[in-house]
Amino acid sequence: MMQLSVRLVPVDDVTLVIALTGELDSTTKPVLAAFLDPLPHTPVKHVLVAAGDLWFCDLNGLDLLARTHRALQEKDGYLALAEVQPPLRRLVALMTERSLTAIPLFASMPEALAAAGVEAYQLPEPPVRRRHLPRLRTVPRAQPPARGQARSRREPAPEQPRPLAPPVELDASRLPEIIFESRSLRDQAVHQQQALHKRLHAAAEARTRLLRARRRCDDSLLALRSSLSEARSILTLTEADRVSPPL
Repeated sequence: MMQLSVRLVPVDDVTLVIALTGELDSTTKPVLAAFLDPLPHTPVKHVLVAAGDLWFCDLNGLDLLARTHRALQEKDGYLALAEVQPPLRRLVALMTERSLTAIPLFASMPEALAAAGVEAYQLPEPPVRRRHLPRLRTVPRAQPPARGQARSRREPAPEQPRPLAPPVELDASRLPEIIFESRSLRDQAVHQQQALHKRLHAAAEARTRLLRARRRCDDSLLALRSSLSEARSILTLTEADRVSPPL
């Protein structure tokens, strides 16, 4: 079964990077359409598709990209492809010859970002969590023994009990920060879960449409077979009439 992975990376308020991995055809087209169709109604003007890991794309997938490109052109934007594989590049060239819609192509993502007006972009680094270190207690130095109490080098000194480490103190001032981080992680998990449910729903709808189309094809094939059998029976009767002598 063909699969398509879609990853959205917002650059700024008007620029969005979409990384595609897998195969884009009539089966996986609804998965990408669920992300592209709402974009013309948002402030996003520049959509940059990273197609380096897109192994396959047919006319159905390319038509979806071209449709989004035309919708963004109406508000002075565009959809561009970066890191395009040679088969997809030839398919875009053929589509450009037959229509006036030309999707911009870039050899690398930095070139596409520069054309969109993004001077420098770097993925956000994960926040560094600082650990609260325990406080160290100063231990006074031992006084050297008197001359009369000096021990021989051969006689080992008795082991002194080691002082217990002080208990680790919790920094109560970091509790709001910890709570805020936990809530942010929970919100991200909920958002990812909702996006996954939407993708599963779109995949289920695509599967339903595919099964309906398959049933229609089976019905058409059955009708063609019945028509063929009737035609053969008619031809057989016609040949029999020709061979039989008149009475």
